Amino acid sequence: MERTNIVEFDVRPSLASGVDPFEAIMGKLKEMNDDQTLLVINTFEPIPLLNILKTKGYEYEVERPEDGVVYTYLKKIIEGDTNSTGVKDEVASNELTYDQVEARFKDRMHEIDVRDLEMPLPMVTILEEVEKIDSSNALYVHHKKLPQYLLPELNDREYNYVHKEIDADNLKLIIYR
Repeated sequence: MERTNIVEFDVRPSLASGVDPFEAIMGKLKEMNDDQTLLVINTFEPIPLLNILKTKGYEYEVERPEDGVVYTYLKKIIEGDTNSTGVKDEVASNELTYDQVEARFKDRMHEIDVRDLEMPLPMVTILEEVEKIDSSNALYVHHKKLPQYLLPELNDREYNYVHKEIDADNLKLIIYR
């Protein structure tokens, strides 16, 4: 990948304050010219973001210059119009409501609470736990908000999900097959 006209974007302060930098990164990419390369400085490799950007015509390279620091270089390789975020609010094949899914798995849900975990631990924890479920059970997650990085990963791994917002900082998410 040719790295030209590098624009640095350090998202570590956002992560430290508990803010998901997804929208800020997408906004920064929209502002950039095709001949520019975005360098995202992070504490982990943003795999779900990279998967989204691949479908939007970006290539990337990742470096770890020191312990706890990850450099991700992003460069547009395909011209043309793309989706706004590549993230679905709901799994298209999922026709069930939150209440129906909750009733279906009533006594067969493994429950976790990721509301007080620092990023990227909520996503890492959910992805570890979701691997333990099969078609007979579900994962019930207490989260602060709908996790934008997680949704494409769930779609790619063929999991369904429903969510219910309780209040501004409390969302219930049920993940199932």
